Order: sequence, then C-alpha cells, then structure tokens
Amino acid sequence: MCALLFASPTFAQSLKGVEAMLVARSDMVVPGDPIVLDFILKNTTDAPVELSPPGMQTDGYTPESALTLPHVFSGPGFTGLTIKGDYGRTWTDVFGYQPPAGAAKLSIPAKGIVGVSLAINDYYPPVRRAGRYKFVWSPYGGAIKSNEVMVDVEPRKQAVLFTDRGTMKIQFDYEKAPKHVENFIELARDGFYNQRTIHRIEPGFMFQTGCPKGDGTGMRPDGKTLNAEFNDTSIDRGTVCMARLESDPNSASCQFFVTATRIPEWDGRYTVFGKLVGEESMATLDNIMSQPVDDDGRPKHRVLVSFVRIVDMPVDFHPVEAAPVQLPPTPAELPTVPVESP
Repeated sequence: MCALLFASPTFAQSLKGVEAMLVARSDMVVPGDPIVLDFILKNTTDAPVELSPPGMQTDGYTPESALTLPHVFSGPGFTGLTIKGDYGRTWTDVFGYQPPAGAAKLSIPAKGIVGVSLAINDYYPPVRRAGRYKFVWSPYGGAIKSNEVMVDVEPRKQAVLFTDRGTMKIQFDYEKAPKHVENFIELARDGFYNQRTIHRIEPGFMFQTGCPKGDGTGMRPDGKTLNAEFNDTSIDRGTVCMARLESDPNSASCQFFVTATRIPEWDGRYTVFGKLVGEESMATLDNIMSQPVDDDGRPKHRVLVSFVRIVDMPVDFHPVEAAPVQLPPTPAELPTVPVESP
C-alpha cells in the first residue's frame, strides 16, 4: 500500500518544497541520559501544505499543526530513524510505538515550520549503550530525508593536563557549558593542546594557554568559534574558563585560562566550563603562577603543556576541594585586558 501511495503524483506533489531537519540537543550524552532530537519539517513554499502519514486513514480527523508520532514514524514500515552505530551496525525498528489505524493530517502554513522534541532512547533501546551513533530521519516513506546528526554516548570525561610544572585535572561542567566541554574534548583528542606554551601569566590572577601561535592570537585550524555559555558559576581559584575577544562574547575558539583567585568582576563575562580538582592540581597551579614574567605577562622561561589526555571520570568521583591556603591580597586593579584573544 505504501509503495502505491509514494508513487501517487498527488502525494509527491504534497511534499514538494517540504524539508526535513534533525537537530541533536547535545553531541555528547552520558549512558542512561536521554538523547533528545528535534524533528523539524519546514515548508519552503508560499502556500500551505497538508501531509498525510502513508498507509493511515485520515478521513474524519481534523488537520493539526502539531508534529505527532504518526508523522514522525511515517517511514517505510512505520519507521522513523535510520541509526548507524559502531562496527557497521544499523537499526530502524521502533520499540514502544504502535501505529494507530488513523491520524490527522499535518498542516504547515506557507513558509512555516513545525517540530517536536523526542527522547529517542525510549523508542530505540540500542542507543542506550555507549557508542557513536549517526541519525537520519526519513519520514513519509522515505520520500524526504533529513540531514545526518551524530551523537556520542559515553561516560563523562575529565581532562588531565601534563605540564613541565606538574599535573592538573579538570572536572568539566557538562550542564552549564556543554558546547564548550565538547569543543575542549574534541581538540584534546585531536592532539591540539599538546606542546602548547602557557603564553600568558597574570600574577595573582590567572594563566592562559591553548594558542597555536603561542602569542594569544591563534584560533582553531577550522576557524570555528563558540556561542557564549555564560553561567552563574563564580570565577574562583581553580576555575577553568574559555578565552575570548573582549569585543565579541561569541569569539571563544581554543584558548582557555585558569584563575588563581576569586575574581568577581569576571563573573558572567566568560564561559566557565570546568574547574581544577585535587591537591596536585592546585599545587601545579601555584607553581605555574610563581613563574617570573615580563611586563606584558609573558613567562621569562618557557612553561609548556606537554600533552592533554581525556579519561573517564571515576564512577565514584567526587569533587575534591582544595585545602584552604593563605592567598596574597587581591590587587587593587585588575589587568587592563582580562583575556585578549579567543
């Protein structure tokens, strides 16, 4: 029946100018947490359209403007997504969904967009396991097809920075700065942060690293920047923030800085995406901050991040607060330019 409907000129005409889009709320998800996808249909034409799920009775139903499950799962055999996992595995079967005998048509106004968000773990149990998954949505019997999105399902990670002044561990804030966490992990896994100098030390305040040019002007090789994820986390001793241009809140790229003291004036101005944990991390921070610098904050002797390793966060991991230490008084004035480059 579906094949006949797909071959129908009327059915094909109803889909003309309709685009399917798929958006992942997060590119990185912890096993057990929901994988939320946005299913979106866009009418690019200047006239309203009505769409019917193939193989379903629509007579007697009032057309709706909401994207319902019969339309989401309107692919061949009442499927919705094609999911490709590791080692060439593919899944299409939907669990926990029984297609009804009938459904309302979907009405999309001219130039209109409709969509729905679904936690697809509820319908595709295989994605509850750790792995890398690629999703494509093919509604209406596959007559239209969405873009591909990729989601990594893996345990939460932490970063270990090996420097020539000691080792530091970063606990990521997945909740408040997910895109910045993903960006850092991606770059670290690619080896981007290996052999980077700590090119700037503001005594009493912070150190900055992650610049491919070593002078504070470098960016990611692909030029990608991040939208700000400013949050309510206080910038304190051991806070890890993404650097950016003072003039552009959305210019963060690859450089980051670690603060050595409480700096309330910077709260909400930079994206906090992690913090140092453990006594060794704090001792290394103090070691780096004690290095002599010139008048521009450049270390007089090279301070190097040898390499960065991304590792699983221990299941029983609990943040380790640094033991109280006697800090020097906060200087009366902050550096003129807190973070000079992305």
